[in-house]
Amino acid sequence: MSLNHIFNEGDVVTLIPLFKSKGDVRYVLKLEKNGVFQCRHGVIKHNDIIGKMPGTVIRTHLGYSFVVLQALLPDMIKNYREFKYVTQVIYPRDWGLIVAFSDIKVGDIIVEIGTGSGALLAFLAYRVGEKGWIYSYERDPERAKKALENIKNMKVPQRYTIKIKDVAESGIDERNVDVIFIDIPEPWTVIKHCWCALKPGGRIIVYVPTYNQVEKVLRELMYQGFIDISIREGFIREIQIKPYAIRPKLKGYYFSAFIIFARKSMIIPLQYIFELKKRIFTT
Repeated sequence: MSLNHIFNEGDVVTLIPLFKSKGDVRYVLKLEKNGVFQCRHGVIKHNDIIGKMPGTVIRTHLGYSFVVLQALLPDMIKNYREFKYVTQVIYPRDWGLIVAFSDIKVGDIIVEIGTGSGALLAFLAYRVGEKGWIYSYERDPERAKKALENIKNMKVPQRYTIKIKDVAESGIDERNVDVIFIDIPEPWTVIKHCWCALKPGGRIIVYVPTYNQVEKVLRELMYQGFIDISIREGFIREIQIKPYAIRPKLKGYYFSAFIIFARKSMIIPLQYIFELKKRIFTT
């Protein structure tokens, strides 16, 4: 959005209905000169939005009214047709927990292991500011390609590098990083590389959906010399906003994953002690 507070070509906007509808109806689109958006409520011409201010009401050719606002990142991930899901994404319900309990802030250097569809990467790119950077590792070239397309379509600031590499086999290139975030099926296979990559006191976050994975991650974190370990999960309950029946929504999604937090100490990991002993007794 430009400083003059009007919509321009290339802006991503959200259309919020002013009429009753079944379900949570809203549309997200990127504005293009002479573009046309079609949905079951009719046709909207992009030119009718370009040059208008946020909060403007527009109508489809069928007479349905929408308020036009600048699209928020959660809207883009959930409702933007150009956002392609190549894996299950980490949703906004967990973003706050991840940032708050790992103290991610402006200027942080972050390594992400498991780019997936790029949702968390997009969120972090806004959080680290102009002086921060995210190095995201993805072993599947096709996933990396789709994630990059998603991020570019959402006009995410260029504060990231996506690397096609299997960290379990080849390790992490960066050193002295502030935070490492892991979201892969077998996160315990990469934790041994994280101790070397993190700066002293650096934070590691592991995102897993099952207790079986939690147990393996905990064992590996302790083995590799990480301390201050904690596990959290978040619960969010949406409230129905009908004036005649304000109550929790009857349908909801209450569990996403366990989020494991830990910090690097200067305790030498057992892995390196065992390797040193092996070298001493074999020479």
